Order: sequence, then structure tokens, then C-alpha cells
Amino acid sequence: MKKILNDKRNLVIALFFILLFIKSFQTDFLFIIWVLAGAFITCFADMFLVKILKKKYTFPKSAIISGVIVAGILDYHQTWFVLVIFSLVSIFSKYLIKYNSRHIFNPANFSLAIATLCGLPLTWNIEANIYIIIACGIYIAYTLKKMPHLCGFLVFFAGLFAVQGVNPLLLISWLFIFVMLIEPKTSGYGILRGFIFGSISGVSAFLIFKFFPQYDLFIISLFIANLFNILLEKIKPESLSHILKFFYKSKVIGLIVKLFSGPDNLAKTHGKSGILQIQKWRVLLR
Repeated sequence: MKKILNDKRNLVIALFFILLFIKSFQTDFLFIIWVLAGAFITCFADMFLVKILKKKYTFPKSAIISGVIVAGILDYHQTWFVLVIFSLVSIFSKYLIKYNSRHIFNPANFSLAIATLCGLPLTWNIEANIYIIIACGIYIAYTLKKMPHLCGFLVFFAGLFAVQGVNPLLLISWLFIFVMLIEPKTSGYGILRGFIFGSISGVSAFLIFKFFPQYDLFIISLFIANLFNILLEKIKPESLSHILKFFYKSKVIGLIVKLFSGPDNLAKTHGKSGILQIQKWRVLLR
């Protein structure tokens, strides 16, 4: 049992099965089939590529997670061709887009980033119960030493939206925070690196929402953070500390807050109906 719990991928897979079980009572069965099909496609594709590239077979737990995320966030009313394409993109990106023998992007997020940039709707239907996600997510983040990532994201995401008079809890995706943001291989480690990584994602999410609302703010923000992670891994912790002190002493954060707390706020950018629609979208899909 201890060995099973030590591999956090087992916990994430178990979490997804629980969410699917709950979702089976909330929506039509097509969604369940859609998600299971996505997991099967990514699982088969990963086994195929591993056999070709590494000449061996391994059980692709990470691929199953990627498949469930892609299928669970994509709108399941799309054609099956869409599911096949973006499920395969998530797996192929892991093996083709690398830096120092490691993949740069969260595979599922990379695929979904392409989807949202192409104008496909992302509905996050997999978020069947936020309380279960939060309970499991806190344990996973703590054991993976990813709490700095969460703090960095929440401080800037919640702070910037609160300054604009928008309740961040009505917009936030807990699945994104506790599963996608802290994916071990693409989010880096360390207190400072983790905090900065989360901060980049949090600020990016706000900017995407404000200036490019046609795209999914969480998916694109993680895509941007993954790109910056290459740079963060090259910077020594001492240098990161000096950078943070510079931002603090120069009051850059305060200037950013003042910039976005003026009359051109979110309500005026999107209109009151836009804010209510997005809030309703986030709430109803949980």
C-alpha cells in the first residue's frame, strides 16, 4: 500500500475515477465514454512510442492522466476526430518537444493550448466535485513539495482579480491548480523557483482573461509558465532571491496593481454581462 501511495500518479488516477463516477450521475453517459476513449488513445500511443524509441513496454500511468485531462476538459460534443487528434498531440509532444532530454510542456496542457488557440471550447467537465479535488490536491501538493507553486499562483491570481472587484473563487479551477500546475516534470522544484513559476502562471492567467478572453486563461498561463521554466532552471537560487528583492524594493508589483485598478477594470473590459456569464460558466460546470 505504501508503494502505491508513494507514486502520486496512482492517486491522481484514483481521483479521476472518483470524479468520473460522480459525473456519471450528473451528465449523460457519452461523457464517460468520451473520457475513457481519450485515456485509451493516449495509453496506446504512449506504449507504441515507448516500444519504438526505447524497445520496451511500460504501463503508461502518465499517459492515462494526460488522456483523462484532455478528454475531460475538451467539449465532449465535438466530433470524435477532435478527441483522437488532441489526445495524440499530447503524447507526441512529450517525445518530440524536449530540452535537455526532458519534455518542456505539460503534455495535456500543450494539447489543450493548441485547442483553445484554434477556437475549440474547453468546458472542464471533469471537475465533478471541487471538495474532493481540494482534499486530494493538498495532500499531493504537500508530498510533492509543490506548495510554493500553489502559493505563487494564488497570491497573484487572487490578488489581481480582487483588485478588479472580481471574486477569484468564482473563476478558479481547482483541478488546474492541484493537478496540472504542479505536474512534477514540467514545473520545477525549489521554494523560490516554485513560487516564481506559480507567480508567472497567476499573472499570465489574469492578463489572458483581461486582454485575450477568447482563450482559456488557465491553459495558456501554464503554457507560458512552462516556457519560463527553462530559464528558471538555469538561474541559481541566489540570483532568484536577488530578483525577488529587486521587484520588492522597486515596488514593481505595486505599480502593476495600480495599473489594473484604474477605471478600465474587468467590468468595463468585458461588461457586467460578460463577468456574470464567465462566473456562471465556472460555477455550473462543477
